[in-house]
Amino acid sequence: MSSTVDPAHPGREALQSLVAEVVAGGINPLGGIHAYDAGRATRYRASAVLALFTPTDRRAAATNGVSDALDLFLVQRSPLLRLHPGQIALPGGGLEKGETEVEAALRETEEEIGLPSRYIEVLAQLDPVLVPISGFVVHPVLGWTDAPDEVSDITPGEVLHTLRVPVAHLLDPAHRATVTIAGNRSAGFELASGWVWGFTGNLLDHLFTELGWTRPWPRERVHAMTMAEARGSHLREP
Repeated sequence: MSSTVDPAHPGREALQSLVAEVVAGGINPLGGIHAYDAGRATRYRASAVLALFTPTDRRAAATNGVSDALDLFLVQRSPLLRLHPGQIALPGGGLEKGETEVEAALRETEEEIGLPSRYIEVLAQLDPVLVPISGFVVHPVLGWTDAPDEVSDITPGEVLHTLRVPVAHLLDPAHRATVTIAGNRSAGFELASGWVWGFTGNLLDHLFTELGWTRPWPRERVHAMTMAEARGSHLREP
């Protein structure tokens, strides 16, 4: 572990203990269209994403549950991109030649939110999942940083802006709904700049459930997303 990572924050200790307990007991696989199939995976491009947690308040202890003490980093993709424009996602991308999944997740995170890997502690690597619509096999990685202030400005291009979101906001049932678009359904989380939906919505919904954080939410509530909204028509480049 790098000396630039401070392991003392109680949120980090609680998260690490929880992740270790869940991983040791076995995490249920993400099902549905994202269910992993080794045969199909050989036809997909390997990629990795990082679920990077940080303290909501460096002074705060996780007295009301670890999720109340944590933020999660997300990125909002540029609305000018050809693939997945305007979508909110975990930092990540395709593996480069010779990279491991963890190395790719850390590199992509540095490229997308400007946080060098020396400030990130890897807590766990989860089982891969499939994203058929884009042809990726995704390897989720869980990480921690005690240095959120080291996140730097991103050169405009792939990422419109970095989002640091309280996990408590994501778990609030008032911010949750089932997102529908073009006959497809996914778990959704509402943010000020749009919805987390699709693969990222399903992955976060699954991760929070496996960590025991999910609060009952009205799955019958539907946000009918238009293609214009999905492509970030409401966003503007700086």
